[in-house]
Amino acid sequence: MHDMEQSTGDNELRWKMALRATTALLKIFSFPKFFAAAAERLAQLLDADGVALIVYEEPGQLRYKLFHGLEQLNQTPIVKFSFSASQGTVGRALASDQALFTADYPNSADAMPEFVEAGLRSNLVVPLRSPAGFSGAIAIAWLHRHPAPPNATSLAITEMFAALIGSAVYREALETQLETLSLTDPLTGLPNRRTFMLRLINAQKRACRSQSLMALAVIDLDGFKTINDELGHVTGDQCLLMAAQAIQNIVRDIDMVARFGGDEFVVVLEDLRSPQEILSTLNRIVEAVVDGCNISGERYKITASLGATIYPLDFSEPEILLKHADEAMYFSKRNGGNQVTLLPRDLVSTSR
Repeated sequence: MHDMEQSTGDNELRWKMALRATTALLKIFSFPKFFAAAAERLAQLLDADGVALIVYEEPGQLRYKLFHGLEQLNQTPIVKFSFSASQGTVGRALASDQALFTADYPNSADAMPEFVEAGLRSNLVVPLRSPAGFSGAIAIAWLHRHPAPPNATSLAITEMFAALIGSAVYREALETQLETLSLTDPLTGLPNRRTFMLRLINAQKRACRSQSLMALAVIDLDGFKTINDELGHVTGDQCLLMAAQAIQNIVRDIDMVARFGGDEFVVVLEDLRSPQEILSTLNRIVEAVVDGCNISGERYKITASLGATIYPLDFSEPEILLKHADEAMYFSKRNGGNQVTLLPRDLVSTSR
């Protein structure tokens, strides 16, 4: 009787500690800090060595995202470790949609060699749910002993923490998605104007530090309006996607392509040594648009009017630099399109 009363008292105390912990957790808005605090408290309540967060890397594939309190694991390969969502104790817990306790992990049918070698003895895996389905799981780990199976109170507390962590994972994913949408063009996935202007400032700083040339180019698609008006927006969108890909195929990883809306693209070329090198790349961009964007017939032919300026030969602020490149683009368009105008014009021959 005394043992039962003591057990009941212990459970009540643990519930009170868990509820106090959740109150404090709800005041933490940084996801890594939230997870660290939640994992630390959960490990204390379950007398475990630590907690790992496992999330979907892609459909059907899981990866370890965060650890807390598992410094004795050989984490370098584990952190980078990804595996099928049907594998291991995590896979079985997700398949059954319920918590899974494995008392003797090394000798279990679901043991994975990487974790046996890392010293894992027992674990408790709890799926994380979200409005979109499962977002992953948490794995509570014991490295130094084989604990007794968790009782009803321990499981309830663990599932409460899993619900909190699952909500935080979902919220972080939404925030990341919203941030991505605010920085990219929804059709092409390229950086939008806001992102481009921020990166342009940094590109100018790099050009000054490295004493190299940077080119800023504005590209407008000739013939796009006819396609969009006569063949429809779906075909127009397809042309924009082909143009984006054609331009990206020419530039290097250190360069940047952005879409400003409509049929206008902007490119920054970095770490260049001469106007002639810049002109050669710009001409290849124009040629790539012609080769990669044409649907059928001369009536629906797409070409590119490109205007560019060279920094720091054109030592201007970002907005002025963009204005100069835009003016050069309109010069190309007024002269028939499908050509490059490069400023300062007295440095190189700009005709194609």
